[in-house]
Amino acid sequence: MSNRDDQLQLFPRGPGAGARLLIYVLISIAVIVADTRFKVLGGVRSALSTLLFPVQEAVQAPLGIYDRVSGFFVNHADLQRDNAVLRQRNLDYAGAVLRYHDLEQENSRLRTLLGAHQRTALHTRLAEIISVPRDPYSRKIIVDRGSQDGVHAGQPVMDEIGLLGQVTRVYPYTSEITLLTDAGQPVPVQIQRNGLRAVAFGQGVENEIDVRYLPQSADIRIGDVLVTSGIDGIYPAGLLVATVARIDHSANRAFLRVECTPKAAINSYRQVLIVDSVPAGAKLPAQHAPQGKPK
Repeated sequence: MSNRDDQLQLFPRGPGAGARLLIYVLISIAVIVADTRFKVLGGVRSALSTLLFPVQEAVQAPLGIYDRVSGFFVNHADLQRDNAVLRQRNLDYAGAVLRYHDLEQENSRLRTLLGAHQRTALHTRLAEIISVPRDPYSRKIIVDRGSQDGVHAGQPVMDEIGLLGQVTRVYPYTSEITLLTDAGQPVPVQIQRNGLRAVAFGQGVENEIDVRYLPQSADIRIGDVLVTSGIDGIYPAGLLVATVARIDHSANRAFLRVECTPKAAINSYRQVLIVDSVPAGAKLPAQHAPQGKPK
């Protein structure tokens, strides 16, 4: 029996491995050629595709879920970033618009001051308000012109409408201006309607000055316009000062109490005109407050 088995192993009954590989290759080539030319395996492929479709879907499902979730977070982050960029851009544009309007208003203001300078016979210089001292009992401002610019104490200060006050202290590069509303600040005035002279004093409150020492019989009315009289040699004659707002005729008073509202924009704007010099005998032409005076 052993000898017979050895003989069987020496003489194998089937083709060898190489022959089988060759046969399989030839069969594969034949099937490919037949399918390419005659579509003989179309049904088989369709059946296999149908059978394997659920498996493919099951395999692809986790990948699809991952793609959707990651896409959501990526899109959310992109939207947040874009939203932040747009918000910042909107703020930049809003700031630019505000700066544009501010510059437009400032240019209009400067043109108005230039017009006031050209209308008068006075030599003036432009100054900008840089600070307002925080003293509730005084009405003063600080401007960016000083002794290095030729400014000296006593110079009148005005805007395009009328008198604002007077330079009271001078430093090399800045000056202090006491407004006509400062407590006790005197301004010689006269009524534009009839030339009646008087003295106006600040009350230390915003937008109010008083005329004192007028007798009860004085010819003064609500609505009368007060202008500088020029008799003190400090303020040129004819500058608009105030409008009479209230008159107290109390019988127990020896003098009238006359409350007035300044013509100039006391608490507005950032630019003023410092009067450099008052030519001898200079008198301004009659002035009238422009329409739409800012409050």
